[in-house]
Amino acid sequence: MIQKNRLFFLLQFLVQTAFAQQADSTLQKMNELVVSADRFEEKYKDLPRQIDLINKKQIQQLNQQTAADLLVQTGNVFVQKSQQDGGSPIIRGFEANRVLLVLDGVRLNNAIYRSGHLQNVLRIDQNTLEKVEVLYGPGSLMYGSDALGGVVHFVSVKPKLDNGLTGTVSSKYSFVNNELTNAFGLSYSGKKWGVLANYTFSDFGDLKQGKNRSSEIGNLGLRPTYQARENNKDVIRVNDDPNVQVGSAYNQNNLMAKFIFQPKSTQQHIISYTQSGTGDIPRYDRLTEMAKDTPVYGDWYYGPEKFKLFSYQFEDSKKRLIADQIKMVASTQRIEESRISRNFGSTKQTHREEKVDVYSLNLDFKKNWQIHELRYGFEYANNQVSSNAFVKNINTNATSPASTRYPDGGSSMAWFGAYLNVNHELSEKLILSEGIRINHTNLKSIFINKSFYEFLPDLIEQKNTSLCGNIGLVYLIQKQSKIYANVGNAFRSPNVDDMGKIFDSKVGSALIMPNANLKPEQTVTAEIGTQLMLSKKLSLEANGYYTRLWNAIVVAPATINGADSLLYDGKLTATYTMANAQNAYLFGYHFQIEYELNKRIKIQSGVNYTYGRILGDSIMPMDHVPPLFGRSSISYKHKRINASIYSLYSAAKKLEDYYLNGEDNIQYATPNGMPAWITLNIQGGVKLTKKENVMVNIGLENILDQNYRTFASGMSAAGRNLWLNLRVNF
Repeated sequence: MIQKNRLFFLLQFLVQTAFAQQADSTLQKMNELVVSADRFEEKYKDLPRQIDLINKKQIQQLNQQTAADLLVQTGNVFVQKSQQDGGSPIIRGFEANRVLLVLDGVRLNNAIYRSGHLQNVLRIDQNTLEKVEVLYGPGSLMYGSDALGGVVHFVSVKPKLDNGLTGTVSSKYSFVNNELTNAFGLSYSGKKWGVLANYTFSDFGDLKQGKNRSSEIGNLGLRPTYQARENNKDVIRVNDDPNVQVGSAYNQNNLMAKFIFQPKSTQQHIISYTQSGTGDIPRYDRLTEMAKDTPVYGDWYYGPEKFKLFSYQFEDSKKRLIADQIKMVASTQRIEESRISRNFGSTKQTHREEKVDVYSLNLDFKKNWQIHELRYGFEYANNQVSSNAFVKNINTNATSPASTRYPDGGSSMAWFGAYLNVNHELSEKLILSEGIRINHTNLKSIFINKSFYEFLPDLIEQKNTSLCGNIGLVYLIQKQSKIYANVGNAFRSPNVDDMGKIFDSKVGSALIMPNANLKPEQTVTAEIGTQLMLSKKLSLEANGYYTRLWNAIVVAPATINGADSLLYDGKLTATYTMANAQNAYLFGYHFQIEYELNKRIKIQSGVNYTYGRILGDSIMPMDHVPPLFGRSSISYKHKRINASIYSLYSAAKKLEDYYLNGEDNIQYATPNGMPAWITLNIQGGVKLTKKENVMVNIGLENILDQNYRTFASGMSAAGRNLWLNLRVNF
């Protein structure tokens, strides 16, 4: 009997020490304040669109390794990975420069965000976040360019006034890749001012993939050998454990400091500094490419990535003729990136380095007038891009010039935008909103060194103007239920990566040329959805949408002086350029159900489906579109304990649904595409003290040690992983 009781309490502890994913009730979500949709705080229930909210408590309980992994836990954002320091969010079939990233009202997308997979979201430190908001569908009305698929808005913490001295220490260890993440935070505040600082360091070893393989996955991802350098020569080493993805390790550090001054209750000033840096980041997918039995590359990695953001935010809620609320955000960013590659057996290592300086100013106003709520504002941003390249002999350290990725004389991208959005509370239950935005963009690139590409002009430049609008309707059936519909369009202005990029893609195969004759990409989306409280315990969330995309910018064949190829590096090379060469359509749905069995136990399950096709002489699959995917969980929450058993899953992506000329990375999939997969996970936490200032979290992910790879990814997902986290607040 004693042994049975021990077993019962052990099982109870396992269930009770995992996390309650999205633990807030539907009622709490409906009344939650959201800033991502309208730039001012607005109740979720009043917004005619799908939005996900992850609050601070949930972020700490989820305890994911990266910000990209955190987004996966919504169950509604799909993430692609080319390396361990990778994580490219896909929202409704849009990815990379078609999804807008925002931190505290400052847009992070810059002039060199490309159409391929991007890992910039990993520069966000979860330990500094107050919440994350994911806005699905067109977001250009409030945020301008790039928000075709949606907006991911990260909101960082700020000091709580009159709170004295407080601090946080957190340490986490994961066995699957020997992750060690340590975070330290300190804050002090008086009645009118406060200051905080947070530092996080993470070190990730080589990632181990699951050992249990299905017949469909076969040997995909096995790493029987890896390249190394010995006695100034490239050698091939045998991997003691082929499931360990040698060449995927990296480290990262983050720093945030913030000062707040509130001279009166209606006014607030915030000065913020955010910094992120990494070590060398191996491009794992490229390191696994083989030519027969020999690696293609001896080296392929991103050099240390450096990101710095300084911002000043001003908020005033004193009622005036022009506005009841005013917000201003002025910011400057510095981004440094580099790519280093070398063919196996060669001593020539190519370095390409980019620096981007971004200056921006946002002014937003909100005015209430009878049944109307007016929001209007202005945005200015200026990007300055510099590009450098050289070839280094790794034995002698001698260097020589190389072709730059972007124009060597520098590039600039500047835009000005203005918007107006009006909400009408037609009744207590009916809310109508409509808005319009205009955006004007200037692009310029200068070429100086033409020794590599003699056909280049001295200067290319262009100007473009975009107009977009939205209209939405919300009908509040009751306090916790709504039906909504909206129609809106979004745009993405060509950037420096589109217009000025010039590089050899697999020398002798393709050469990408600049193109100044680009137009903005455009979408129109119609959506209808609902969130219903069917009973006190049962709630339902569902929506469906249809999107048309035109003037999509893709790589297309080009001619130089009437010829479709030219002699480059001693080889006749086909010429291509970025062009508005595609129109497409997408449609899909989101469905989620939640049932509260009692006050402690809750069941949730959700799925997402997107279908996209490119229009033309023949209809082809659109790239970046994931298969059906979702998340289900059973969660428990009581007093100082929270727990959840959850599953992540994805349907198969068949070969005929891949876009072979795009970014779907068929070369990193099986001959039939990507098999379906499902994982079983358990995680949770317990507060050890009555004051709830000591928290222990534990998790066991991919319990069945399943081997799988997410769609379009260049590396296999983590195998079975036990992680532990201790957090102390003082």
